[in-house]
Amino acid sequence: MRMKQPHKARYAAATDRRIFAAYNEISKSINPAQLLKVSLTSSQIKVLSTFFDHDVFTMTELSRVNGVSVSTMTSMVDRLIQGGLLERQRDDADRRIVLVGLSAAGKKMLDHLTKVRRRELEKFLVKLTPGEVREFRDSIETVARYLAQAKKTR
Repeated sequence: MRMKQPHKARYAAATDRRIFAAYNEISKSINPAQLLKVSLTSSQIKVLSTFFDHDVFTMTELSRVNGVSVSTMTSMVDRLIQGGLLERQRDDADRRIVLVGLSAAGKKMLDHLTKVRRRELEKFLVKLTPGEVREFRDSIETVARYLAQAKKTR
């Protein structure tokens, strides 16, 4: 026998479904695999995208930013190094520290990924009024801020 959910629980479940559906649609639209035409996994694309506003990371920093263990990140970085997209370098101040950064090919790939994402986002934004664009921007920045805060407390 199915028990009837309280109104708040039904509302929360419906809201969750709508949020997840919207999130999935945004992810597919802004990061469409068929448009990227690259042989990278979504996780590898995420790692490369981490370098959008940073030149280098330690393995610990890169792991923390991407929310995975150091051992998982090491495997991912090794594959991206083998693919010629990342490179390891020593810290000039402390030779024991290994830094990871984009290679020239990695910079080119990140530029390509960024252009594709921007083009796909612009296709969507041109359909909105200036007020809707501001509302979308403000909303997505709020979500990003809360997600970043949540990641810090894990």
